Amino acid sequence: MNRRAQLKAWVASNADVLLLGACLASVGPLMAWWSVLVRRNIHSMDQMLRVQVMGEFDGTERAHRLESLDAATDRQLFMIAGESALAGLLLCILAVVLFMVARHRRAEAQRMQLMMQLSTHQLKTPLAGVRALLQSLGNGSIPEAVRSRFIAQGVGECDRLEHLVETTLAYQRAVARQAVRTERASTRQLVGNILDHRRSTFPDEQVGWMPGEELEVTCDGDAVRVILENLLDNARKYGGGHVEVSDGVCAGTWWLEVRDRGQGFQPRDAERLFEPFTREGGRGVSHGSGLGLYISRQLARQMRGELRARSEGVGQGSVFALELPVVKEGG
Repeated sequence: MNRRAQLKAWVASNADVLLLGACLASVGPLMAWWSVLVRRNIHSMDQMLRVQVMGEFDGTERAHRLESLDAATDRQLFMIAGESALAGLLLCILAVVLFMVARHRRAEAQRMQLMMQLSTHQLKTPLAGVRALLQSLGNGSIPEAVRSRFIAQGVGECDRLEHLVETTLAYQRAVARQAVRTERASTRQLVGNILDHRRSTFPDEQVGWMPGEELEVTCDGDAVRVILENLLDNARKYGGGHVEVSDGVCAGTWWLEVRDRGQGFQPRDAERLFEPFTREGGRGVSHGSGLGLYISRQLARQMRGELRARSEGVGQGSVFALELPVVKEGG
């Protein structure tokens, strides 16, 4: 695509912002002309009143009248100057806000484009596997002895597709800042159900869970499932095998930790892991990837919670902690 076509596409996608910018740009000269016109009228009125005072009064009364007229004129000019300055400041603020909105829209458009590219790329592999499996089952080329193993692989590929769709929907909800549906949930039951489903999907995955005190938290069960599965996916990729899940309570907040023994990261890179589309090896970060952590933190915050990461350094493993508010007694 040449530069002219790129420019046309950019103008078409930002037509409303450009129109608003043009309107703001036209308001500036109009305000300046209004200020000049009003000041001229004030000076003209001042001259007319001076002539009238000079003709009707003399002596002390004339001096008093002229002094009052000067004070009134000065007040009016000061008010016009203040109003003009305030209008100019508001225009500058609106221009800055408009610029920030345009930049935010551009960033979101780029993120959505990357999301589509990433989703399309990740959809190809499981779809190709399921297609090949169905074709093999259809033509009878899979021996009966290994058929169940291949079917299990196909189910695993379908689970990958389901997880990708859930991640995509969660990303759209996080970007749109849609409110989550919070309700009371038992911590043991919540985490237990998620881990049971996880074991059926990845039977070879080693996840140890040390449940703490059974509590009730305010959360969206689907959002917690997306968060925990994203953390376990990261631990599966970079965690070096065994993963430990534990939970507890501190100062009215329930925390759920996912600890691995894998690559780890520098402590200064903890916040970078939660940037969207941060991947292995990107920006000096060696642990996060794609959208999982970004989505997880957004969902946690929408539930009035938080998601944090910490590590002692590269090669020292990682800890990701989800925090959610505990239901107060009588609440």
